[in-house]
Amino acid sequence: METKIEQLRTKADLLMTTLAAHPKEEATWQISVNFSSYSSLYATVSDLMKLCRVALVSEEPYVSPVVGKPNIDLANILELALQLVPKAEPEFLDEARSLLQEEVLQDPEYNYSTVVVLKKEAS
Repeated sequence: METKIEQLRTKADLLMTTLAAHPKEEATWQISVNFSSYSSLYATVSDLMKLCRVALVSEEPYVSPVVGKPNIDLANILELALQLVPKAEPEFLDEARSLLQEEVLQDPEYNYSTVVVLKKEAS
C-alpha cells in the first residue's frame, strides 16, 4: 500500500503542471505562455505597458504621446491572465487536503483539537 506521501507525489506528477523546473537555473521555475505570432506577443506587451501607464496617470493632459490613444485590448490582457491561471493544481490541492484529512481521521489515538495532545482514554 502506498504511503500518503507516495500518493501525493504521484498526484503531484499528474496535476502540478503549470510551473516547470527551469532547465538551466536551479531553484527557478518557468511557465509557458502561448502567442499566435510575434505581432500578438508585441500587442500583448504593448497593451500591458499601456494599461500600467494609464492606471498610473490617466488625466487627459498627462497621457504620454508614446501611449497615444490608450486603446487597450482588454480581451488580449484577459487571455494572457487566463494562460497564467493554474489549471490542474487546484485539483491536486483538493486531493492533498483529502489525503491528509484521512490520515488524521484514521488516527483516533490522539485529540488534535487542543494545544496539548491528549491520549484517548481506554474503554
